[in-house]
Amino acid sequence: MKKKFSSIVYFLAWLFVFSSCNESKNNAPTSQEEKENEEEQQPENQPVTFAVIGDVPYNEEQRNALIDFIDGHNSKNSSEFLVHVGDIKAGKTPCEESIYEDVSTILKKSSVPTFIILGDNEYNDCDNPEKGLEFWNNYFFQLHKNWQFEYNIEYQKEREENFSWTENGVTFIGINLVGSKVHDEAEWNKRLSDNATWVKQQLDENKTESGAAVIFAHANIVEVGPEKFDVFTQSFRAAAASYDLPILFIHGDGHSWIQNRPWEEKNILRVQVDNGARAVQVTVDTSLTNPFVFDRDFMD
Repeated sequence: MKKKFSSIVYFLAWLFVFSSCNESKNNAPTSQEEKENEEEQQPENQPVTFAVIGDVPYNEEQRNALIDFIDGHNSKNSSEFLVHVGDIKAGKTPCEESIYEDVSTILKKSSVPTFIILGDNEYNDCDNPEKGLEFWNNYFFQLHKNWQFEYNIEYQKEREENFSWTENGVTFIGINLVGSKVHDEAEWNKRLSDNATWVKQQLDENKTESGAAVIFAHANIVEVGPEKFDVFTQSFRAAAASYDLPILFIHGDGHSWIQNRPWEEKNILRVQVDNGARAVQVTVDTSLTNPFVFDRDFMD
């Protein structure tokens, strides 16, 4: 009887262990389930929406329009940030300090962080370019620091007006790329080389964590004397080819809208914005095959 009882105990113990293992096996997630759970836990990058304006104000009428734009944009509050891509005055207007101060004051009334790119009218076209640059640095250098900005902004050590940050899978890059006169060829080429180095560095470093890039500049390097920008352009195109993800190169200078792909590297979309207070709102959605969406009537 004792032997029979022991056999029953051993059988029940074996049955319990077998049942537990089988239940554990049935409840264990498959590799496919684990993959789906991981994907559910990782939120997709949200689109980034911002506004771009350039070549404004050139006169009193445009100054008033810029004020109205800032007021209207503040009331809409539909852009995360604003970028002015250079030229805060007409080229023929003297580079007087009061102009820099006035436009800086207007832009600082923006309710969203505002970035600005150096234009040639307030620097390269001045009778004294060094003085124009001094005024620009006094009133516009790292203008965005007047607002709180959620993301960490990096600056190029050799050229601190060049900046970059990455958010929601989009790498943003700002560079000092002006057009017009070449006063000093060595300085000009050094500046182009610095810009090229900064763009390549940011594209290389952020390739794995970004799905697109946006580059803010001033000069039209396609239709207006493109050969003088070769030091930058050739390097930029090579870096874009290596990056192999969508890039928006957006600039001012030409005063009329252009949207095209002028180079063999078709991942580069080039946009020249309208002049005056007609801004464009840009949305970057990295989930789309063509991630750049433009709304030129968003203020209407």
